[in-house]
Amino acid sequence: MTGSGDSAPDRAVREADAPHPRQASRLSEGHPALILLAGRRACEIEEAAEAARSACRSAARPACEGPPPRPLPISAKGDTPVHDSTNPLTVPAVRGLADRSSDAAASTRIVLAGAPLQNDNRGVEALGRSVADHLASSSSVARVSILDDGWGIRPSGVHTGSRAEIEFAGARYSRRWYRRESWARIRFDQRLGGLGNPMAERLATAHAVLDLSGGDSFTDLYGSHRLATVSAPKEAAIRSGRPLVLLPQTFGPFTTDGARRRAERIVRASALAYSRDAWSHEQLVRLAGPGADHRYLREGVDVAFGLVPRRPDPQVAERFQGLGEELVVGVNVSGLLRTAAEARRFGLAGDYIATMTALVRSLVQAGAVVVLVSHVYGEGIEESDTASIRIVRDALSPAEQERVWVLPPHLRAAELKWSIGQMAWFAGSRMHSTIAALSSAVPAFGYAYSDKTAGVFGTCGVADHVADARSVAGAEAVELAMESFNTREQARTLLESRVPAVVSRARGQLDDILAAVATWSRSAEPVSVVG
Repeated sequence: MTGSGDSAPDRAVREADAPHPRQASRLSEGHPALILLAGRRACEIEEAAEAARSACRSAARPACEGPPPRPLPISAKGDTPVHDSTNPLTVPAVRGLADRSSDAAASTRIVLAGAPLQNDNRGVEALGRSVADHLASSSSVARVSILDDGWGIRPSGVHTGSRAEIEFAGARYSRRWYRRESWARIRFDQRLGGLGNPMAERLATAHAVLDLSGGDSFTDLYGSHRLATVSAPKEAAIRSGRPLVLLPQTFGPFTTDGARRRAERIVRASALAYSRDAWSHEQLVRLAGPGADHRYLREGVDVAFGLVPRRPDPQVAERFQGLGEELVVGVNVSGLLRTAAEARRFGLAGDYIATMTALVRSLVQAGAVVVLVSHVYGEGIEESDTASIRIVRDALSPAEQERVWVLPPHLRAAELKWSIGQMAWFAGSRMHSTIAALSSAVPAFGYAYSDKTAGVFGTCGVADHVADARSVAGAEAVELAMESFNTREQARTLLESRVPAVVSRARGQLDDILAAVATWSRSAEPVSVVG
């Protein structure tokens, strides 16, 4: 705790109510949004709502209606850890979890943010699907509301066998500020008790809000708008007084003071915060500040390690089977690094497309059949991998092209993982394409543009199979990749011994979180936050 003299709940409320660039009181005087509810301006309504909240805070809590306080997070029952007692990362922070009795089954309501399932970025989909599948299989979960960019509340249609209600819930930054899915409208309605807004209601009645930030988007590296989008559900959870759990993700980097302060407020108001590797954990600890309670800052692993692969359509599966005894390898070519402008933005050491083309040629010369894999797909999407793959393939000779197969880009994340699992070796720049390989014990090489990839590979004991595209390119990068290719059997042996424990941790940390949420929903203790 910070020791600043104010209570954690009051600090969380104060920080959550910090000015937001889209709140109604920041709109121009003549904006239509300021003329609501019998002619009263929205800023006047906000002032009245704030006065009511202040009165509630100063009075005895039982006299105030609103969400119940968040209790101290607990993650184990008695002296028996929920997950692996030999793993210090999953040993409970606090002892004494009460037994989850049968009458509490299927009662937990969860909001899942930061990883919509219907996403053309298969890495983001892999994150969301891993968590959603696990929650859907839990007997304690009654409802999971998965935030996405759609409109309204809709059944997901992807977990038809689950006893839990799995739904998609639209929440977005939108010029249609008056729509209930708009974050501006959600914030406004939250200030007035919800006003029948389905999204505000789900936030207010959730036992916890779990947030993934798209795995690596809790940063201003991709611009201020992306950071605002990623921060919106976190800040909405804090405003609603619900426990916010930051699922394993990358924290930072933050290049501006304003972005760092925003991240610090969110982290310090969280009930639990997980990093996904050692490097990210260092950033998380810094954001939490010197007074943070480190019991609630945990080093986890990327949840996509727990994604269950799914066999794709027969045409794709039979194509793999038809390759027989061929040496099949995979290469992901990222659309994010294709242009000269993006190369300058990320500080790449050289021509990325030329490097990947040379790698494919070297693999073909080594006798391999090369499968080119898109991990971000979508017509008209600037970052789509399909355009980069097309450029690489077109640069090959006809004889080389005969040894190259472009995997259909429409495959979903679980189908891509199955496909990558059929390969003898894999190289990629999209980190979650390489996680699909590592979690299947397929030797992989990461040609990375950020520090996050080395951390994830290090989790599996193969950090030496990563090259930094900001430092090496061209022939030097290809040489490193081919060295990884030539030592793939040693890497496979290592992965087969290490990966099962990593996959177990990926799933077990979700069990730990559900166990903690079960105690929060029953406890009347005061809220406890990270900082």
